[in-house]
Amino acid sequence: MGRTKGSGKKKNYLDNEELKSEMLNCKESKVVSDKLAKMFQLIVENVSRSFYWANPDDGEDCKANAVFELCKNFWKYEPENGNAFAFCSQIAYFGIAGTWRILRPKKYDGTISLTCFDSSNNNFDMYNI
Repeated sequence: MGRTKGSGKKKNYLDNEELKSEMLNCKESKVVSDKLAKMFQLIVENVSRSFYWANPDDGEDCKANAVFELCKNFWKYEPENGNAFAFCSQIAYFGIAGTWRILRPKKYDGTISLTCFDSSNNNFDMYNI
């Protein structure tokens, strides 16, 4: 991500048209090429910058899952529906966030569970306060 000489604009790390054509080629052949996989990794690396990782291993797990989600779902892209880069960025973002929610669930954070026993001495959770 450097600047091109003589211009005030940043050089894009990924060209949308190149990504679009590579996705369509791979969609047709039903195989993810090395070039497309590297593009997915670039997207995931840049999307992951908006997250904070207390544990670097969690970050690596989240990024790996995001690349997996991209490889699994890229074939759903339709060129008439919009921009390929936005499509991939959204999948990468939700792939990272989804894995983070699995690794660090907050569903019952700060609650107290009351466990009860039935007549057979089997326990079951009755309330979450």
